[in-house]
Parts: sequence; structure tokens; C-alpha cells
Amino acid sequence: MRTADHHPPQPPPPIYHHPYLQYSPVEKPSNNPLESLFHIFDSWSRKSETIARNSWNNLKLTAKAMTRGGFVSLYKQSFQTDPNEMLKKTFACSLSTSTGAVAGTLFLSTVRLAFCSYHPLSFVSPCGQQAWSYYKVVIPLGKICAVNPVTMRENPSEKYIQTITIDGHEFWFMRFVNYEKAIEHILSGVSDFRAHENGGNPGVVVGSSSS
Repeated sequence: MRTADHHPPQPPPPIYHHPYLQYSPVEKPSNNPLESLFHIFDSWSRKSETIARNSWNNLKLTAKAMTRGGFVSLYKQSFQTDPNEMLKKTFACSLSTSTGAVAGTLFLSTVRLAFCSYHPLSFVSPCGQQAWSYYKVVIPLGKICAVNPVTMRENPSEKYIQTITIDGHEFWFMRFVNYEKAIEHILSGVSDFRAHENGGNPGVVVGSSSS
């Protein structure tokens, strides 16, 4: 388990040039009463205890999956998938970004780790106009070189899963309902992928580092 003195570096907003961020434009969200309720509870959850906030995120994930036909259907609607790809686990969590923590769903499949925000986010397009897109991160498991559990020194309850790619990009996931289980499943997923790719040999060891 690593400890850190400062908050993690933050990935850029969801625009076109980043190798692991997907830009998928959508129309400006309508004033849906249910969305307003979500925003009210989001505001409340930011002021509440960590366990209450994480439980609310998990409740939102479950509700969204039910409206989309289940977790597998939600995953396939959110991302382009391979024919033989299988979804292994889903996690309600948040991703640390330059504009703050973005709540969403982290999907672990047999070939990738993928994150999609619950709501579309606004940003300025290259032509200078306001645009909307879900915040999507897609990391092929073969591109992951390290997965580290990190705890903030000044706030031990603030725990992250640091994911580092072979080309030096970092993603910091946080606010898991069951942090230990999430670490376990993600490490296992990456190790299983590497073992399959190397004919039974896990190859590069992926795991937590200590300090």
C-alpha cells in the first residue's frame, strides 16, 4: 500500500488527442426532473461521510443498469466491444480530473478497463463552442504496467487506485464502495490477461508497491 503527501495528478478534460479518452458528443442534457434529483443528491453526497457517498454512487449505478437492461447491456451501450469480450466486474467509483472528481462506472472486462461518467460533461470544442460528452476512459489491459493502491497521508480515508500505462499515462480512481475488493479484481484481471497473452506466464508483475 502506497501513501502520498499530495493529491494525484489529474488527466486532461475529455478532448480528442488523448490516447485513452474517448470523445462521444451528445446533445445538451435536458432538464429531466430525475437528473435534477441526482444533482441534489450529488451535492449532498459531497458533504456527507465517505461511506454514504459511495453507497449513493452504487445505488445510481444499479438504477442506471436496470434502466439499460443490466450491466452487460449498459457496458455494450457505453463502449464498442469485441465479439469475444466478456464483462467481468463493474464498480461505482469516481475518477480524479482537472475539474474535480467525476462520478461514474468502472468496467473490468477480459480485455480492457473502461470508465464512463454518469452524466455528460460540458467543455469547449476546438471551434470554440460549448459541447457535451460523457467522460470515457478506455485502457486495454495490455497497456497497463502497474496498478497501485494509494492512501493520502493527511487523510487515510481518501484512497485511490492508481493505474499507470506503459506509455506513462496515469488514472486515479477513487470512492469505491469496497476498495479492497476493487483492487483485488483489477489486479486479477490484468494478471489473467497477461497470463493468457504469454501462454500461462503472467509476464510483467502487476501489483501494489510499498513505501
